[in-house]
Amino acid sequence: MNYSISSTIKQQSAALLVLALILTASAAAADFGMADWGMTTDQVKALETRPNLTPFSENGYLIYSVTLPGIDQARLVYQFDNDQLTHGRFIFRPNQPLNVVRSIEHYQQIKTLISSQYGPPNTDDMVSRDEQVPATLSPIDMANELSADRLILKSSWRTENATLFHQLAWNVDRPHHQLHYVPLNAPMTQGQTDAF
Repeated sequence: MNYSISSTIKQQSAALLVLALILTASAAAADFGMADWGMTTDQVKALETRPNLTPFSENGYLIYSVTLPGIDQARLVYQFDNDQLTHGRFIFRPNQPLNVVRSIEHYQQIKTLISSQYGPPNTDDMVSRDEQVPATLSPIDMANELSADRLILKSSWRTENATLFHQLAWNVDRPHHQLHYVPLNAPMTQGQTDAF
């Protein structure tokens, strides 16, 4: 029994280490992903080696597939204003879109990873529409509150180049989990601040 628990902990630790290396390596020499803030769409395309999932004839963003250990699906999104890179996002999804418990597991895993890189979050909130919700919830209760659109999980970090906003919320008919990178000198629009 102890061997099984120890083995599982070692596997989870190894997965987090690999995940940290992937996210760190993709941003080690850049502000976000493979790029620096202010780069053009063509400059970012020239640097990226991952599968490009950007729909044809779309302007303003680029989407790339990212494989992260322990995360079912991940997308890297470069966002451009006036053909300059101004924001970036990672979007995470479980293979089963309505698996809210799996989305919560992804959220916790990404939060642990980012905290291992940048320290504890500057903010770490569980925002509820119901004042009766306890400060701590079991994963099942959290999933029920989230899927009823009564709960949002939010955390944020500040680095020397950007602020990172991490959020898991209900979006129409499924969980929406993202990690949004905003350069420190970029003004946020009202729509962006409402999303966090």
